[in-house]
Amino acid sequence: GLSAFIIERETPGFTVGNTLPKIGIRGSKSVELILEDVKVPHSNILGEEGKGFYVAMDCYDHGRIEIAAQGVGIGQAAIESASKYITQRKAFGQTIMDFQGPQFMLAEAIAELQASRLLTYWAASLRDQGKDYVSSAAIAKMYATEAAERASLTAIKLCGSAGVATEYPMERYLRDSQITKIYEGTNDIQRVTLGRLLHKETKNALGL
Repeated sequence: GLSAFIIERETPGFTVGNTLPKIGIRGSKSVELILEDVKVPHSNILGEEGKGFYVAMDCYDHGRIEIAAQGVGIGQAAIESASKYITQRKAFGQTIMDFQGPQFMLAEAIAELQASRLLTYWAASLRDQGKDYVSSAAIAKMYATEAAERASLTAIKLCGSAGVATEYPMERYLRDSQITKIYEGTNDIQRVTLGRLLHKETKNALGL
């Protein structure tokens, strides 16, 4: 089977290539890693020999909890920024926040973000307790990152032209939210994972 290795930065044949420009999450650099005839000692094996796939999957599983938390933060920042803007921006003699429509939009976003936060805490708690958290991490990652996208879109809609202006942060949150739906396994992968787990549980319950 596959094996995971630690490759030291000074290893001959290993070089760091170009930085890849991204639409969002620019505070975290993404670069090309180039390996040409790289040799590493047996002592650099990460985990057990032949178990590299499981090492990678474990990284994905707990990483999904972190990405879910990231989604919660992005969504919350978007709503907070929009709320401050529309509380000061006036139209037809009152602030935009005074209108019922924007209040409804904010309420929906806040409810989704709170649900996302609780799903993330749930997955993290299971992991801390050493319990099976694969499905809960997939649920949290899928839901929280899509809630972040919806919250960011809501923020842009509430702020109108200011929402798409780079002078304000709302458009950045939308860009950031797109990446959270992709890494640590796309959200469609989370759906596949959950579907397979449900299928397995149902077959076990039926004794099949």
